[in-house]
This record gives sequence, structure tokens and C-alpha cells, in this order.
Amino acid sequence: MKKQIKLIVAMLLLGAVATFANQMPSKLLVNIEKSAENNTSLDLRLANLEKKGTLILLQDVSGNNWFSQYVSRKNGFAKRLNLKGMPDGTYTLTISQKDATVIQALRLSNGVLEVLKHQKMEVPAKKGEDLVKGK
Repeated sequence: MKKQIKLIVAMLLLGAVATFANQMPSKLLVNIEKSAENNTSLDLRLANLEKKGTLILLQDVSGNNWFSQYVSRKNGFAKRLNLKGMPDGTYTLTISQKDATVIQALRLSNGVLEVLKHQKMEVPAKKGEDLVKGK
């Protein structure tokens, strides 16, 4: 009898974990660093893309695109972006998948790139889902 109860509890826990995993936001990993090579380069590394379509955009505050690339059918991606010659200002690097968006602010001033500390991740709510109650 004890074995049957343990088996039932184990099955219930396994079902709960599987349900929770399906509701988790994207497992997307984003690493954005100023390149050691020079003051205006940026090293971008993405992991856990899960072969999902991923859009990478670098825009200025006016919404002008300075770089864009669509990555699909890959689990990882790496790119060095050189911002040399771009005007001083604040830029956003946006990495978007269907279920998550990561936004990183950058500042270029006097030919020196700064990766701002704040990084934002947005996960869209599922249709009909109450964000407070998770229903």
C-alpha cells in the first residue's frame, strides 16, 4: 500500500513539474559585453534559441535601425557589432522571440561604447491570462 501511495505522489509531482515547465518563459540566454578589442565594438552571444526565429535589432532613440538580423533554426548565435562611425547617443539592442523579448540599453559617447547595466526582459501574457493570478 505504501508503494502505491508513493507511486501516486510521484506521478502527481511529475505532472505538476511538466505543467510548470510548459508555462515557463523563454529559456533564452543573452550575453552582451563591450568588446575588449576596441571602444566601439559589442560582443553579442545568444544561447538556448531552441531553433526558434529570433530577431536582433539595434535602434537609436528615434527608431532608426542601425543593425538587424533574423536568426532561425539555430540553438546559438554570436556576433561582434562595431558601432564605429555611429553618432553619439543612446541605442537599444532588442532580441525578440515569440515568447520573450530582451532589451539592452547602450550609450555611445565620444567614440566610447557603454553597455548600460539595466537589461529588461518582457514576456507577453498568454491570451486570456490574468497576470496577477496567473489564470
